Amino acid sequence: MGENEEVEKNIVHVDEDLKELIPMFLENRRQNIEDLQKLLAEKNYEEIEKLGHKIKGSGGGYGFDRVTELGRDIEEAAAAEDHSSLQKSIEELAEYMEGVEIVYE
Repeated sequence: MGENEEVEKNIVHVDEDLKELIPMFLENRRQNIEDLQKLLAEKNYEEIEKLGHKIKGSGGGYGFDRVTELGRDIEEAAAAEDHSSLQKSIEELAEYMEGVEIVYE
């Protein structure tokens, strides 16, 4: 990304009642991304598949549908041991999370 390029904003509408839980949710996803990158370097597809499944289950409850989709993609690519698809999906998840902007309703 060039210096003048902005991170794409990913607006997520979240119920006001979940406001206290969101910082931990975001931190957990950041940690997941670090773990995924490490596991990918180790080619530990079994653990990536488990983590992808966990990510898939975490997104929808908070309104992060894209996180759910990417978690599914990661889980499926890990099951197939598809390294390049995994790399792409993990990068997409990292970029998506970087640009998340939450609107509480």
